[in-house]
Amino acid sequence: MVFKPEGMRKEIVQNMRGGKGQVEIVHLVERNQLANEARLFARLTLKPGTSIGPHRHENEFEIFFVLSGKGTFYDNDKPTEIEAGDVCLTMSGETHSVENNSNEDLVLLAVIILSPKS
Repeated sequence: MVFKPEGMRKEIVQNMRGGKGQVEIVHLVERNQLANEARLFARLTLKPGTSIGPHRHENEFEIFFVLSGKGTFYDNDKPTEIEAGDVCLTMSGETHSVENNSNEDLVLLAVIILSPKS
């Protein structure tokens, strides 16, 4: 199966998770195609000054792969500078947020994988 860019759903989220500005989400694969194993596979674009507010993941974990740009990733409130090539992992029960405090777009590949049922 191949998904072409022109068929991908684009979404603009204002003040995502209590953050600042607008985050552009391009759903690379829709949730109903992820076989109940994951709930998100998307490209997120944060313009300069934009952020995703702090939030907790439960019964799932999230991975960000930084495609381009720079910013600050807050891992359970601990700030770490991130740039292209970095991977950010937030496990179930943990909190994270991300901020683009640079002068260029911060582009992330985001995957949220559901925790297996016991």
